[in-house]
Amino acid sequence: MYIGMRFLAVGRARSFFRFLLPVAVLGLFSLSATAQTSSNCNVTDAPTAVASAGLAEQIGDIVITCTGGTSGFTAIAGIYITLNTNITNSLDMNGNVQFITVNATGATVTESTPILTSATTLEIPNLTYTVPTPNSIPVTITISGIRAAVALVQNAQSGTVVEATLVAVGITLPNYTFPVAIGGAQLLASVQNNGVSCGGSPLPATTDFPTFISTGTASSAVRVTENSPMAFAPVSGNATNGTRILVQLSGYPAGTQLWVPNALVGNSGSVPTSAGEFASSIAGGTYTPMANQLLLSLVSGADQNGVGGTLLTALPNGGTSFTAMTQLTVTNGSAYAVYEVLDDSRYVEESVQVPVFIVNPATSCPGSAQPTISVMEAPVSTVSIPTMTDPIPRYVSAALAPDCQQTGDCNQTYFPVLSVSTTPISLTGASLGLTQSAPLVVLNNGGSLLTYTTSVSYQSGSGWLSVTPSTADVAAGLTVSVVADPSLLQAGTYTATLTINGGEAGSASVPVTFTVGPSGAAISGIVNAASFQVGAISPGSYVALFGNDLAGPNPTVTFNGVAANVIFDSAGQINLIVPASLSPQSGVGVVVMVNGQTSNTYTATLQANVLGIFTPGILNSDNSVNAASNPAKLGSNVQVYLTGLAVPVTQMVSVTLGSQTGIVPLYAGPQGTLSALDQVNVTIPVSLAFTGNSAALSVCISSLPGVPPICSNSVSLFVH
Repeated sequence: MYIGMRFLAVGRARSFFRFLLPVAVLGLFSLSATAQTSSNCNVTDAPTAVASAGLAEQIGDIVITCTGGTSGFTAIAGIYITLNTNITNSLDMNGNVQFITVNATGATVTESTPILTSATTLEIPNLTYTVPTPNSIPVTITISGIRAAVALVQNAQSGTVVEATLVAVGITLPNYTFPVAIGGAQLLASVQNNGVSCGGSPLPATTDFPTFISTGTASSAVRVTENSPMAFAPVSGNATNGTRILVQLSGYPAGTQLWVPNALVGNSGSVPTSAGEFASSIAGGTYTPMANQLLLSLVSGADQNGVGGTLLTALPNGGTSFTAMTQLTVTNGSAYAVYEVLDDSRYVEESVQVPVFIVNPATSCPGSAQPTISVMEAPVSTVSIPTMTDPIPRYVSAALAPDCQQTGDCNQTYFPVLSVSTTPISLTGASLGLTQSAPLVVLNNGGSLLTYTTSVSYQSGSGWLSVTPSTADVAAGLTVSVVADPSLLQAGTYTATLTINGGEAGSASVPVTFTVGPSGAAISGIVNAASFQVGAISPGSYVALFGNDLAGPNPTVTFNGVAANVIFDSAGQINLIVPASLSPQSGVGVVVMVNGQTSNTYTATLQANVLGIFTPGILNSDNSVNAASNPAKLGSNVQVYLTGLAVPVTQMVSVTLGSQTGIVPLYAGPQGTLSALDQVNVTIPVSLAFTGNSAALSVCISSLPGVPPICSNSVSLFVH
C-alpha cells in the first residue's frame, strides 16, 4: 500500500485549500515567510488476520501519529492510500465509497469524503487539524474500514500479505514498507462422507431430528472449525451478513432426498448438534442465550453461491433445543445448504457439525453414483471491485482446508485411509498395437468414503498410461485398471510413475514399466459369433476374435494352451470354436500364433450357456429363411439356430415371443450336423400378438432356482 501525505501549517485566518493535487504538485506549495515548523509523523504497524479467499476483507487500521509543528496552526493534508490489490468497499448511490472512518485523539480532525482515484487508490482529501498546545501532545489519526480483495494478491494463500508503503512530503517520516493485513485460512473443515446406502435408507414418518435418528436414516456430515479467533461471527457493522458457510453436495443417485437441520449448535453450546459422525454424541442441539455459544441458522432461499435468503431460525430469547429439519432441493443429484452465524463465543476455539441425512432407494453398489461433499466460505463471488449491491464479505470459490490438525484427530478411524500396493507393474505390448492392462486394488482402511484422483509422471515417452476409473469414491475396496497404450509407440521400454492421491487419506506411487516389442499379432476382443455380445463365452461355441495382424498361413488359437478349431481368419478377425473340453472358469488366457509371432494374452471368461442367435438364423417350416418378404404363419413351426448351449442340455429351455414368455420348445439341443451349432424348434402360438409384421424372439435357459434365466440376444421373427 502506498500512502502519500503532507502536512502544512498555516495561519488560522488563512483560507482553506481543497487538496486534490498530486503529491508532487503539493510538494511545490509554499507558505508565507513566517517561519513555521511541520509535524513529525510515524505509522504504527497494525496488520489484521483476513481470509486469503476474501474479496472484501477489512484490512487493519492505518494509524498515523504526529507530534511537533507550530502550536495553534492548522495542519492540512491530502492522504493517498494505494493497495497492492483492489479496494472493494461498497458504494453509495452517488458512487462514493462507504464506511471508511477517520478518528483522532489529541486534536479534532476533519476530512472530506474519501474518493477512489483508481481501482487500488483511495484519497482522503482535506484532512485538517489544529496543532495542539503544547505541540508535544501527540495527534493520533486512525483510518479504518478499508476493504481489500485479498484473493487477488499474487499467489494468494496462507501468509498472503497486503502491504503498505508510506511516502510523505513536507514532514519528517522515513520511507518503509509494512503490512496492514495477513491472509490465511479463517475456517477449516473435514467431511465424513458415508455415501449412499446400497440397501436403501428410509424416510421417517415424522421428519424431525430425533425421528431421523431413531428410524436409522443414513447420514454424512461436515465439520467446520475456526482457524482464526472470531472467524465465526454474527452480522455486525457494515457487513451484509454474518459468517456464512456453503455446503455443496453432488453425485447422488436418482430418487435421493437430502435433509439438514434448521439450526446448528456448535461445540461451545449447551448440547452440540451431531448425528454421530466424528465420534460425537447424537443430538439435535441445545442453545442457551447470553452464554457465548455458537449458533447457526439455515438460510432459506439463498442462491447457489450463498447470496441472499432468509434466516429460518431467529436468535432465541431462552434456552432452546432444536429438532426441525428442511429437505434440500436436489437437481440432477446435486444440492446445497447455506448456514449463517447468529451467535458465537470469543473465548474458545469453536467448531460446528452439519449433519446431512440421506434418504435413498436401494441401489446397485458399486454404481455410477459418486457422492461428493465440500464446504466453503460464502457468499461465493467473482466480483473484485467496489459495487452498490454485492455482499460483504464475499469470497472466491475455494474448498476449506482440512481441520484435523487443528482438532487433533487426523488418525481417527472415522476418516478414510488409502492403501495401495506399490509393487511395480510390468506390461508388454506390440508397437502400434493394442492396449494392455493390469488390475490395481485401491483399498480404504478407514471410515467414510475415500475419494481418489490419479496422475502420471513419465520418465520416458508420454501419454501412453491411463487409469480407469481415473477418479472414484471407495467405500472399502475398488479394482481399477492400469492401461498402457502402444498405438503411437515404437519398440522400446517405457517407464512412468502412477500416483493415486486420496488427499488427507494419503497417497501412493506405483512404478510402471511398459515393454513394447515389434508390431505383430494382437487380440483386442472376443465375442459370441452369433450375437456379437461382449462378455463371457461358452466352451464348444462359435466365437469371433478381433485384433490386428491376425492373417497368415495356418494361424492357431489356444485357450490355456488348448487348441481351438479355427474356421476363418483375416487380418482383423478369426472365427473359431472354443475347445469343448474346457470347463467354465474365469481368467482363461487366449493367445494367437501367426507368422511365427505370439500375440498378447487376452483374458477371457468361460461360462456355460452363453446363448447367441444368428442373424439370419430362423427357418420356416418349409426350411426357407424367415424374412420380411417370407414370413412364417401363426401356428407353424420354426427352427432357430444359435450357439452357446451347453451339451448335453440339462436345464429347461424356453422361448420368448413378443410379450409371451416361457414357451416350451419342441426341441432344444445340438443341430447334429455342424459342431458348435445349436437348434431350437418352436411352434408359433396362434394367439401371438405382434406389431407390423414381426415379433421379438429370444431363447432363455433356466439357471438356479430364484435366479433370473440366461437369455440370448433378441432377433425378429417375421409372421403373418
